Amino acid sequence: MKAEISPIIERPRICSIDLEDNVNNFLKSTGANIYEGTLGAKIKVPNNRKSDSCQLLLNFNFPPNLHEYDIIIIDLDNYKTIDYKPNDHTKTNHTGRTAFSILSSYPETLFDPRPVSSHILKSHLDKITNRKYLVIVFSCKAYDVEYEMVNISEGYPERQALEKYNIFSFWNEIPSSESKFGKEIKIEEMRADLQGLFEKHKSETTYHQTFYKPKKWIDGKYIENENYFPLLSNMNGDIISFMEFNEKANLIVLPQIKDKKSFLPDFLYKIAPSIYPNLFPFSTTFKWKEQEEYWLPKHAFLLEEQNNLKKEFENKLAENEKKIQNNISHFSFLHEIITETGETLVKSLIHFLKWLEFTNVEDFDNIRDKSKVLEEDIQIQFPDKLLIIECKGIGGTSTDSDCSQISKIKHRRCREREKFDVFALYIVNHQRFLPPLKRQNPPFTPNQLQDAIDDERGLLSTWQLYNLYFEIENGVLTKEEARASLFDFGLIEFKPKDIIFIYEPTEFFGNGQICVIQLESIILSVNEELYIENNGKYEKVKILGIQDNGNTLSEASKGEIGLKLNKKIGKKTKLWKKAITKG
Repeated sequence: MKAEISPIIERPRICSIDLEDNVNNFLKSTGANIYEGTLGAKIKVPNNRKSDSCQLLLNFNFPPNLHEYDIIIIDLDNYKTIDYKPNDHTKTNHTGRTAFSILSSYPETLFDPRPVSSHILKSHLDKITNRKYLVIVFSCKAYDVEYEMVNISEGYPERQALEKYNIFSFWNEIPSSESKFGKEIKIEEMRADLQGLFEKHKSETTYHQTFYKPKKWIDGKYIENENYFPLLSNMNGDIISFMEFNEKANLIVLPQIKDKKSFLPDFLYKIAPSIYPNLFPFSTTFKWKEQEEYWLPKHAFLLEEQNNLKKEFENKLAENEKKIQNNISHFSFLHEIITETGETLVKSLIHFLKWLEFTNVEDFDNIRDKSKVLEEDIQIQFPDKLLIIECKGIGGTSTDSDCSQISKIKHRRCREREKFDVFALYIVNHQRFLPPLKRQNPPFTPNQLQDAIDDERGLLSTWQLYNLYFEIENGVLTKEEARASLFDFGLIEFKPKDIIFIYEPTEFFGNGQICVIQLESIILSVNEELYIENNGKYEKVKILGIQDNGNTLSEASKGEIGLKLNKKIGKKTKLWKKAITKG
């Protein structure tokens, strides 16, 4: 019968370094979220003669996002030994003009990368900031290795100074004392569950290194470090296992416990969650407390209240989602005028024109003779005039012939009506595959604009219409003003009536709500309403405050002043003011 595998528990994330395969596999079967790493294998190098040397690359393996891990478990006494293969020590993908390798020279025949890899591991651990993490170490004899780095550049390999690293270099300071081997172990006083766990594994535990209890210098004297707690000692009283508690980095150094497959799950699932609760958000050790038999007073009432709130929220969320979809459907014509082409563009523009309260809007494309060419897409009939509109949705910008095509249709309609009461408008959804703010706005050349004025016809982009909708809704323009603008020549502009230019500020403060302007005989008052223009789009703003050289004013009319507005503005924003009209 196949063993049942527990689903993976996202947190804590565990990086195991050089744990035995059977330990890793068992932890995975319990649902542990594990990455299997290594400090690297020792390498048998062929340095048989005095002149022999090899350039080596490190073979450690850590997760690239180690800074996101919660627990790192390291077995310093478990490693592999492999043969030297030149291809394993050649950089195949390298960026930059220099690279580093390590030189192994005679008489060294076994290269040990683990101390320098331990140092590199420290640089990864240092990137874990603003949160707790735990390092569990099954220790070995402390030892140093000197490494000779080689700088490989465009010229030739350059040997560097020797660098020494310890197998415990992954930590800022391990209080290593003396290397000793032994089996007789004494358990210090501690919480009962942890003491019981050590008792269970005591007979099959060996130690290779002793440690001292560190002290720190405070107020002119050394005192014992209260963050350091011995766990196990030998018969001589030497410390062989300890815990170090810190606000962020926490360490447990253990001797070599033989049955790690049993020890680690017991510690991680039964003991560690109560010592380091932040690292075990999904701990199930005391899950039985959630059973009905163990509910606390008022718990049933609160659970029912919670369920009712969830149902109420889900119903309101479903209602809101329906409103969102209805809103998208209702206003889809606004997105269509800046994305579509062909018949869909025509229909969405007709929808917009009817929203502008034009009457007698006809989809002329559907009623015209398809065999004829150069016919307008939309007609709007008036008692005293006719507005004809040509629409295009294109991937680029308009050619001269695209812009002027409506002129030919205008002349034909004038002949048919025997009147010069026909107004022509070309509307384009240009560069329609780009976001509108990244398009060329306006999308017409100076010659196209001048030709439109000379031919007495209008040019307009659908992006302008899109912005017009919000200007009307926000009270910047009226629908009547917008309708009247469609009969202008050249580039159609939707601009509030009777406004005068104030200034285009270049200095901003207070997150863009304060700007410095220069006034020339224009009176501005606190609480007055202004217009801001950005890329041809207008919005209303209100003056919240006026300052002149640090003095707070109620109004100003000349000179350099600071203006505080109720909206953030930026560069290329023009300020306008409603002109005072005499009745």
